[in-house]
Amino acid sequence: MKLSDKMLFFLLALAAIALPTLGMCAFDLLWAVAALGVVSFWAVLVHRRCNGRYDREFPGRSSSGGRE
Repeated sequence: MKLSDKMLFFLLALAAIALPTLGMCAFDLLWAVAALGVVSFWAVLVHRRCNGRYDREFPGRSSSGGRE
């Protein structure tokens, strides 16, 4: 995973954590937890694809999208 990917995920997570402190809505904490879940999911998915684990776990599929 590139440094720019890590920085992007970190900034999104930081924004999700800062959201409830603004106090604009009663559901800010719920949205922050949901946003952290989405950011975490995509960070894990990108990390697994960058390390090649996706290809080992699903041998019939290629992370290159079929352009081999």
